[in-house]
Amino acid sequence: MAMVISTLRILTAPKSRAEVVRTLTAQLGPLRVQSGCLRCDLYHDIENREIVTLVEEWESQAKLDVRLRSEEYRAVLETIELAQEQPIIRFDTVTRREGLETVASARG
Repeated sequence: MAMVISTLRILTAPKSRAEVVRTLTAQLGPLRVQSGCLRCDLYHDIENREIVTLVEEWESQAKLDVRLRSEEYRAVLETIELAQEQPIIRFDTVTRREGLETVASARG
């Protein structure tokens, strides 16, 4: 079964940044205990504090679909409307994950 990584990158308007961050931060606790959520984190860009990125990792597309249909995700969609420009949203399917062994193999 493939894991799915959801990435939402929003360029916030200066006046709405606090609201966007507050709304997305409120998602983290409930997400971290939701069935199928492997990880979720909220980041801000160190070069441009108006950019915030929400990254979620899901054990399957089915588990992500439950999230996307939820009332909680409706708040995320409403937050997107506060973006200064069209946000970037991506869903990447991962069929294999490796760690340090890849570096060791490449370095020989």
